[in-house]
Amino acid sequence: MFFAGIPRVAHSGEVNLTAALVGLVAGVVVGLTSTGGGALLTPALILFVGVPPSVAVGSDVFAAAVMKLFAGSAYALRGHVHWGTVLRLAAGSLPGAAAGIAIVNRLPPHSLDAIVTRGVGGALVLAGAATLWRLHVKAEPPRTAPPFPVTAGLGFLVGMLVSLTSVGSGSVLLSVLAMFFPLQAATLVGTDLVHALLLSSAATVGHLAAGRVDIPLALSVLVGGVPGVILGARLALSVPERKLRAGLAFLLIGLGCHLAWRSGRVPAAPPAAAHPLAAAAAAQERP
Repeated sequence: MFFAGIPRVAHSGEVNLTAALVGLVAGVVVGLTSTGGGALLTPALILFVGVPPSVAVGSDVFAAAVMKLFAGSAYALRGHVHWGTVLRLAAGSLPGAAAGIAIVNRLPPHSLDAIVTRGVGGALVLAGAATLWRLHVKAEPPRTAPPFPVTAGLGFLVGMLVSLTSVGSGSVLLSVLAMFFPLQAATLVGTDLVHALLLSSAATVGHLAAGRVDIPLALSVLVGGVPGVILGARLALSVPERKLRAGLAFLLIGLGCHLAWRSGRVPAAPPAAAHPLAAAAAAQERP
């Protein structure tokens, strides 16, 4: 069976309050700015909840898929999705996600979390820089979309980035869409959200098959995240969005630098008992 070798976690039925609070904050940011969910969730799960980085990435893409379903559906119902662009991007991003999962699966288990932490740190710096670019570079909007091979190639790179780090389906891809695609602002966001739903769902399947998705943890994140998205969307018209985006960009760059520095201090072989999924994976690696 496809899922036969997946490590299982005991379901206590209890909500992780710290994870729910992290989800609430990330959800509010997503509702306010339409970006930052995955970019905030993964480092917060690593730094504040104590989740192993590889499990944080897998659990984040699962939670992101659910939140994108709520947000993307609203834009789709209003007709603010360019489906042709979604499909062309997905033609590259879904294979890219599979390639990223294959890369993670082949990383040495004893150094997996150190490598993933460094990758997340670099992706956060990229996401912060992309957000600042959108704020401060006033480029002329393109008149035509790029040809299919270019669109699929961009999707492939974003797909790899998301499956490797959980970062990029919002902040990075929105910048790519703004730079290369002639879409109105609302359609830009809706197209990004619906594509991110497809991409996050594909990445979730790969991480779930490899045993890197803590479903109870992700559900705890969603307990706070879904109301947070709704609250943020309601507050969006009454807060200075540009200043929020700028603050978010600098926060992402700071978190990225911290995680990249911290990756050199992650133990080469962390205690297996630190997390149930890590323990199960370590047991499977033993001869």
